[in-house]
Amino acid sequence: IALLGSDAHNTWVNQRALDLAAITAATPDPAGGEIVHGADGSPTGLLKDTASDLVTRLIPEPDEAALLDVCAKALARAAAMGVTTFMDAAVSGDRLETYAGLARTGRLLQRIVPALRLSAEQTKDPAAALAYVRGLRKQYGEVAGLHFGTVKVFLDGVIEYPAQTAALLTPYLDGDGKPTDNRGDLYVTAAEYGRLATVLDRAGWQLHGHAIGDRAVRTALDGYEAALRANGRRGNRHTIAHLQLIHPDDFRRFGRLGVVACMQLQWAMRDVWTMDALLPYIGADRHRLLYPARSLQRYGAVLSGGSDWPVDPLGPWNQIRTAIDRESEVAEQGALYPELEGIDRSAALRMHTAGSAYQLRLEGRTGTLTPGKAADLVVLDRDVTRVPVKELSDTRVRLTLVGGEVVHELDSAVAKTLPTPTATPTRPASLAQMHGGRHDACGCTPVT
Repeated sequence: IALLGSDAHNTWVNQRALDLAAITAATPDPAGGEIVHGADGSPTGLLKDTASDLVTRLIPEPDEAALLDVCAKALARAAAMGVTTFMDAAVSGDRLETYAGLARTGRLLQRIVPALRLSAEQTKDPAAALAYVRGLRKQYGEVAGLHFGTVKVFLDGVIEYPAQTAALLTPYLDGDGKPTDNRGDLYVTAAEYGRLATVLDRAGWQLHGHAIGDRAVRTALDGYEAALRANGRRGNRHTIAHLQLIHPDDFRRFGRLGVVACMQLQWAMRDVWTMDALLPYIGADRHRLLYPARSLQRYGAVLSGGSDWPVDPLGPWNQIRTAIDRESEVAEQGALYPELEGIDRSAALRMHTAGSAYQLRLEGRTGTLTPGKAADLVVLDRDVTRVPVKELSDTRVRLTLVGGEVVHELDSAVAKTLPTPTATPTRPASLAQMHGGRHDACGCTPVT
């Protein structure tokens, strides 16, 4: 049995799975991951980040036809939500083969930027990493609809209790307000990231770094600054994704370095994940800095909007709403500092259209409606520039065009087979309500 956390950072397996993977008390942690051990030294079954690969690689893959069918349904769902272009944020050769299969069968509906994922080990050898991504681009570069040029690196994990693998500048608290000796996990050092960024930037590749904690964010910025010093400004628009916690000293560096801030602002609300699983463990001062969209904007950063789907449900209109009011339609405990970090409606719409196109280096084709660009557009059931902010979450897409071709019609037979688009499902109001009140013992990680 392998239970895969929907945050994509944790897996919980039984003893039989541990045995099949030959995981024992003596098995070393892989680079970028952790095998959690009990008091007696034996593995508990909780595997963090790359340690999950030790088991998940044993799970049989679906056959190609089934895989293509479910992926085609997923892309149709994205089209129904108005998505015309997206970045797949962690792509391997297997994923590229799936996209090639969709293209061959005429079911690749959107433009896709595959962010080719590097492991923690690969980041230590920039020349080999460059050869690897060039090889994938050479093999799949002719697949219509794929736009290569982006590389993905995970710098840390997730911040919520009990995982606490996001890399922080100052330690986590113990829940009673006392500092611990845990500052999370940093999978790539600033020196390693700087060497990697320098080599890839010089070759014209864009880096997309997963960074949740403020130490990981600073590490990514230091790496991009090293590339800038070595190569000058090359316009590759290196990006940091998630940005849950940023030290205020680093706000102005985004604009100065030309780093794009890719944010998932559907998380910016008061619920179990930001309150119960986070506030006690970072304290009020750091908590007020969560998802600092307005601060980044004030200091000149380019904001782009990302969904983090399928870790999160795909709800772009609720996401745009939450960027403004920091509450969402499913917040259990209210708004998350809208007076500090909420952005206005124009900025929220722009970051999810023109901002995302700018990040993907596709603003010459899409992101705005101007003569000469591709006819990528959506027709909505309301004027999202005028309706009350709370009504943005209920926006329905009547028509989606990609390059002038219809990929979704609300009244079509295909659309009627899709689930009704909704925002984030209702979540438990407190950790105590999860698992019949036994959450403290479960070892699972909240979704982020």
